[in-house]
Amino acid sequence: MENRFRNYFMYAAGEIILVVIGILIALQINNWNEGRKTEAFELEMLRSFKLSLQSDMADIDGNIEIHKRSLKACDSILGFLESSDEIDEETLSRLFSEAFFSTRFVYSTSAFESLKSHGVNIISDKVLQKKIVDVYDSRYRFFAVSENDFMDNYWFGLQRIYPTRFEAGLNYDLNSPGYPGDLRPVDADALKSDAEFIYYLKTFRNLTNLFINFQYRGLRSDVSELLDLIDKELEKREE
Repeated sequence: MENRFRNYFMYAAGEIILVVIGILIALQINNWNEGRKTEAFELEMLRSFKLSLQSDMADIDGNIEIHKRSLKACDSILGFLESSDEIDEETLSRLFSEAFFSTRFVYSTSAFESLKSHGVNIISDKVLQKKIVDVYDSRYRFFAVSENDFMDNYWFGLQRIYPTRFEAGLNYDLNSPGYPGDLRPVDADALKSDAEFIYYLKTFRNLTNLFINFQYRGLRSDVSELLDLIDKELEKREE
């Protein structure tokens, strides 16, 4: 009787152990599969971020060049206003159009919104994870505020400074490369003694310089650093 009970007990215990082992193996396989899915999604997200940031970087570089042309044109106009030299009307009109050509930073947050919906912890590298959050939640937001301030100054000029001094604003040929424009002064010589206009032009010039060398430089540096981190992580995954 005791032997029969012992045998039954050992058999039952063995069955339980086998069941437990089977459950543990199933859990391990499930965890392994989930881990592979998470890694695949992380890789997909990193590639999406790379494409998005490369597009952002192209827009940043294009806008910097436009602002640099604006800065150069402002300096040329100020040189004319402060001298007794004559200047060709067509050249002056082109310079004014370049000086007051506006542009905005256009960027995509779709990759970041997708990441947030799944949880930022999907990005396993904590340094990279923090940099992504810093760029999209801080740097892009800060830049947008600064850009709005810059554009407020631009629209102030269009609404308050231009109407009595120029024939028409925002006259650009959008079908030609570089969008050449024509911002023609009503009386170019009168601008030389127009204190309000000279003050506005100098202020606009200084704001453009700050925008290029502070806001845009900081933005470009952060985006470039994030792209480098993503490239390094992708290289590790693809080895």
